[in-house]
Amino acid sequence: MTEYQVAGKGLARIDTPDKAAGTACFGADVPTARALAGRVLGSPHAFARVLSVDASRARKIPGVRYVLTRDECPAIRFGGDIKDQSWLAKDGYVRYVGEPVAAVAAETLEAAQAAIGAIRVRYEPLAPVVDAIASREGKTLLVHEDWKELKGMGPGAEGNVLARFEKTLGNPDAGFAQADRVFEHTFRTPHAHAGYIEPHVCTAEAGADGKVTVWTTTQDAWAIRGDVAEALGLPATKVRVIPTEIGGGFGSKLKSIFEHIAALLALRTARPVRMEMSREEDHRGVNPRHPHVFTIKTGVKRDGTMVAREVDVTMEHGAYGRGAPFQCSSKMGMASSTYRIPGVRVKACTVYTNAPVAGPVRAPSGPQYHFATEVHTDIIARELGMDPLEFRRKNALRPGDKSLAGVNRDDTMVRVMERAAAEGRWGQPVPRRADLPEEEGWRYGRGIACGFWHGPGEASSCALRLNSDGSIQMMSGTVNLTGASTSLCQLVAEEFGVKLDHVRYAVGDTDTVPQSTAASGSKATRSVAGAALNAVRDLRKKILEVAGAQLEAEPGDLILEGGRVKVASAPDRSLTLAQVAKAAPEIAGYLLGQGASPKPPACPIYVAQVAEVAVHPELGEVRVLRLVAVQDVGFAINPLSVEGQIEGAMIQGMGLALMEEQFRHPDGRLSGESLHEYLLPTSMDMPELKVILFDNPAEGTPFGMRGVGEPPIVATAAAIVNAIQDAAGVTFFSLPVGPHHLRKALAAAGNGT
Repeated sequence: MTEYQVAGKGLARIDTPDKAAGTACFGADVPTARALAGRVLGSPHAFARVLSVDASRARKIPGVRYVLTRDECPAIRFGGDIKDQSWLAKDGYVRYVGEPVAAVAAETLEAAQAAIGAIRVRYEPLAPVVDAIASREGKTLLVHEDWKELKGMGPGAEGNVLARFEKTLGNPDAGFAQADRVFEHTFRTPHAHAGYIEPHVCTAEAGADGKVTVWTTTQDAWAIRGDVAEALGLPATKVRVIPTEIGGGFGSKLKSIFEHIAALLALRTARPVRMEMSREEDHRGVNPRHPHVFTIKTGVKRDGTMVAREVDVTMEHGAYGRGAPFQCSSKMGMASSTYRIPGVRVKACTVYTNAPVAGPVRAPSGPQYHFATEVHTDIIARELGMDPLEFRRKNALRPGDKSLAGVNRDDTMVRVMERAAAEGRWGQPVPRRADLPEEEGWRYGRGIACGFWHGPGEASSCALRLNSDGSIQMMSGTVNLTGASTSLCQLVAEEFGVKLDHVRYAVGDTDTVPQSTAASGSKATRSVAGAALNAVRDLRKKILEVAGAQLEAEPGDLILEGGRVKVASAPDRSLTLAQVAKAAPEIAGYLLGQGASPKPPACPIYVAQVAEVAVHPELGEVRVLRLVAVQDVGFAINPLSVEGQIEGAMIQGMGLALMEEQFRHPDGRLSGESLHEYLLPTSMDMPELKVILFDNPAEGTPFGMRGVGEPPIVATAAAIVNAIQDAAGVTFFSLPVGPHHLRKALAAAGNGT
C-alpha cells in the first residue's frame, strides 16, 4: 500500500480552532445592524380551509414594519420537482400543523411576536389524513384536490399517491413456488426529527437593484438559491446565498424552510430581515425522517437458502411532494442489497398526508429498510432453528451475485460481516456487568445486522489559488459541515507535498466560487475530490511553467515535491512555492488552478454491526452495552474523522431504536416539540463503541475512497432490536422500542416479571 505523508492520517479538523474560540460564524452570529425581526404565524390545524386572514390589528402595533399575508404574496406555485406549494396558504388550504399563514417584520422581536398574536385567521377544519395506508387506498380526503393539475407528479400518481414504482429481479413467482416455507411480516417506523441542536435561522437583505442576499445555516447554498429564486420568480443571478457554519443538519438543512419568506420581507421593507425558529417551531414543522410501512414476504428452502422475496413499501412524505418520487424510487434496492435472493419484487409508493414534509435525513430510508429486512431475517433464522449469523453467512452476496442494487463485484459483504462477528464476540456469552445483576432481573442479549448504502456522487468544481507566501487556498461551494474540508485539504497537501497547515479551505457563496455538491449523502469528500485533483493538475502545470521560466528549464524537467520546485537533473537548483508565487504576476499572472468533475459512478458500501444489550423486563429498560461496527470505507483520508462519523451515526441509530419518535395525535399534531419531550441519546447513554475501518479501495475514485457518514446508521437500530429479542425473547415490528413498548410486548408474550 502506498505510504502517504498527509492523506490517511488522523488529523484534527481544520475548523476546530475557530469553533473552540467562538469565532466561527453560525446563523445566529450574522451581523444584524438595522435588521428587522421576522416571525411566522403557523397553522394550529393539520388540515383546514383558510377562510379569511385579518391583519389589520397587527399592522397598527408600534414597531411593525410589514405584515405579509396571502393577499400580498405572488401567485407562484413552487416546490422543486412538484409544484404543489403556494405562498402562505394562497391556494386556500393549510396542510400541516405549523404551516405558515402569515409573516411579520418588526423593529423588535417583541413587536413581531405581538403582531403575530394579533392576526386573526378563520379556519374551516377538515378531517386530517394521518394514516399512510388509508391515504394510499383512497379512504381519506384528498390532501391536494387539484392533484391532476400538479406538475411533476411521479408515475402512477393518483389521488394522495404521489408516485408508484415496481422493480423486479429474476422470477420471484417461480421462487415462491420452489420454497419450502414462506415468512411474511409487517414493520412500521415513525416520524423522527433529525436531532440537530441549532434551529433554522437566516438573514435576508435586498439591494437597490432588487438582488436578494441570504445568509443561512444550510448544507447546500445552491439549492437554497434555486428555492428562493423559484418562489420569488427571480432569475438565479438575482439571488445570492452565503452559507454560515451549521450546528448540525443531517439532511434537514438542504432546502428552503423560510428563506424565501425572509427574502420577500426584505424586498418589501428595504431592510435586512432575520428569522430564527424556536425549538418548538423547528420540531413541529421541519423535515422529519420519513415514516414507512413495510410488508416483507420471503420464501426459503429447508436448508435456509432464500429463493424469493416480495416487499411492499408505503413511504409517507407529508403535505407537499418536494423530492418524493426520487426519495421513494432510489432506495428500493435496499430491500435485497446484502443477500443473494434470485427472485425479488419490490413495490413502493409515496403518499401525501397532513404532516410536515419529510426530508432526506441521514441515510434517507436506510434505517427504516434495514430495520424491516434485518429483523425479518432474524425471525426466519430462528424459525428455521439456525444461528442468525450462519443464516446470513449462507445467503450473503458473493462475487457475481445480482441484487436490485446491481452486480456484486467482490466478497466484501461476507468479509465485513465475519469481521463484525469476530469483533462482536459472536457465539460467546455477553459479559455480565456488576451494576446490572441477573438476580435483579437483567437479561443479556446480542444481535447482528448487515447494511448497504448505494454510495452516490455528484458533479463538483473547485479552485486552488497559490498565495504569495506559497500557501494554497482551496475555494469550494461545498459547505464545511461533515469534515470534508479537512479531508480535501489533506488530499491537496498530499499532492503538492506540503504540510496540512499550508492549505486552507474557504467556503464561498453562490456568487464567488464554483458550484459544488451539497454536504450530504455521504458524497461531499468523494465528489469534490475529483474536482480538487483536476484543479491540482491545472495549478501544478502553471507552477511548473512559471518555475521553468525562472530556472531556465523545461517544465517537463521539473519536479514538485516538499513544497519546492526542483530541476530533476540538478536538485540544488530549486525554488520555493513562495518564490514562484511572487514571480508569477510578471510571467503568467496570478496562479489559479481550476477543476471540475462529472458525477462519479455509485460505489456500494457495506457495513455490519453487532450490539450487546441488557434488558430489564419489569422496568422496561434497555441498556446498550456495546456496539461494534465494521465498515468498508475504501481508503480513509482522515481516519480520525471517519471514526467520528461512524460513532456519531451509531449513537443516532441507537436513538432511533430506543427513544426517538414524533408520535402523531389523531388531530395530526406531532409530539416532541422540545428536547424534554423528544429524547435524544446523551453522554449518559453511551455504550462502549468499537469501529473497524475495512479498507477496500473503490474503483474510479480518488485514493479509492468511499462515502462514510450514512452507511453506519442503517444497521444500528436493527442490530439493537435483534439483541433485545435475544435477551427478552420478544420480537418488535415497530420503532422505537421504548419502555412502555417493551413492557407491553413482554406482558403479552408472558415473558415479563
